[in-house]
Amino acid sequence: MATGSLHTRAQKRADEGEGEVQVTEGAQRQDVVVREPRVKDAEAVATAHVRAWQVGYRGILPDDVLDRIDLAARVERWHGWLADGAFRRTKVRVAEVEGSVVGFAIHGPERVPDAPADPGTTSSGVGELYALNVHPDHWGRGAGAALLTHVQAALAHAGHREAILWVLPGNARGRRFYERHGWAADGAAKTEEIDGATVEEIRYRRPLG
Repeated sequence: MATGSLHTRAQKRADEGEGEVQVTEGAQRQDVVVREPRVKDAEAVATAHVRAWQVGYRGILPDDVLDRIDLAARVERWHGWLADGAFRRTKVRVAEVEGSVVGFAIHGPERVPDAPADPGTTSSGVGELYALNVHPDHWGRGAGAALLTHVQAALAHAGHREAILWVLPGNARGRRFYERHGWAADGAAKTEEIDGATVEEIRYRRPLG
């Protein structure tokens, strides 16, 4: 299936919370549905979140930071977020394969540091991919690409002219993934603290539409 037609169809449905069923082009084909999360998805989302970090950031973040991530606490946190409707200005979508949730993405307006009111507000016309995590068992099989395609279409549908994301410089796999989908580093960098570890992040940018 051509990328162009896939993107067009995804864009038509992006604002409805439904994604396209996509099939990867490699030998390991799988159908992926992108949809809104349900409260019952909390455990699967949290598991994908934790495992993606523990495998993907091994050797990038300190081992003790990764090893002390509490899956039960993360499940409880996600359950609360989904039950309480915590994501209002931002959007969460999950990737489902054969009835199981294997990953998620969060997106919305560009975050403005030290904004006086809603930290998600912006007047720049720029959207942001805040997070994209897929369970390592499903890396390279289309779930991440389906989520990213949906996010790009949804941000464009919302009127954003371009989008940004932040990635760790040492996350070579993630950087290659984004670059294959038209993203490029724009020279911006910042430091963040993650569970006591200070890390650098670099910004990627992509035009939309």
